[in-house]
Amino acid sequence: MQLVPIQILLVDDEPQLLGAVSDFLRRRRKNWTVFTAKDGVEAMRLLRAVPIDILVADIQMPVMDGLSLLAQVRGDPALAHLPLILATALDERASVREGMAAGADDYLTKPYSVEELIQTIESRLHRQEAHRSSSQDSAALRQKVKRALTERELDVLTLIGRGLVTKEIALRLDLSSSTVSVHRANIMAKLDLHNAAALAALAVRAKLV
Repeated sequence: MQLVPIQILLVDDEPQLLGAVSDFLRRRRKNWTVFTAKDGVEAMRLLRAVPIDILVADIQMPVMDGLSLLAQVRGDPALAHLPLILATALDERASVREGMAAGADDYLTKPYSVEELIQTIESRLHRQEAHRSSSQDSAALRQKVKRALTERELDVLTLIGRGLVTKEIALRLDLSSSTVSVHRANIMAKLDLHNAAALAALAVRAKLV
């Protein structure tokens, strides 16, 4: 169960469905704040006024449908990374494919249960948090590596991470093969690693490549 307070926006043109789902969510997840909108235009007004953590939008809506809302969200730098889940009827598979290709993060097939909605929301939030943690870990590791190595050693490590061998690195950096070998030995000593495979794996984890 999510313990961190989050704010959700549900967008659907069926008022009874919207009211029932939002009420149920509030009862089942008391730390969730649920906002609602009847179409994409109203949703965009809310998104620009309220910090929303996840957006769930029906595809078929008047005024501005779910795909148009998706395009607006992904085109707005302040909202571009907002997780967005599309809700769609069984006969709208083409719209689902279009939405996923346009940047939707997940989808639900209507009619769905509130339990399915909760599971999908929490799964998406968990993946987002895992990605955020991974990015933070990579950034910390990258800074550690940069502090330990000289600029030339960092160049060599980056090329090792890209899969280049000693001769290719020498050619790319206009160095002799023996100089590259010395740099590689120095890198392994400084980072306490013992072979090129370990160096390549580190370069990937630190997102040097």
